[in-house]
Amino acid sequence: MIDSVTVITWGLLLFSLVIFYFFGRFTVKLIRQHQDISSLLYELEEQEKESK
Repeated sequence: MIDSVTVITWGLLLFSLVIFYFFGRFTVKLIRQHQDISSLLYELEEQEKESK
């Protein structure tokens, strides 16, 4: 039979994997947003240079 320490260990392992999964998704989302903002800021800067 499986003892309680093994069940707790597996529970913590699964919980940490779920946390890492969601943290990874959040990080990828932030990186995509940053890349989108960088291109927009570059275009804005180029427009400002042209207007001067």
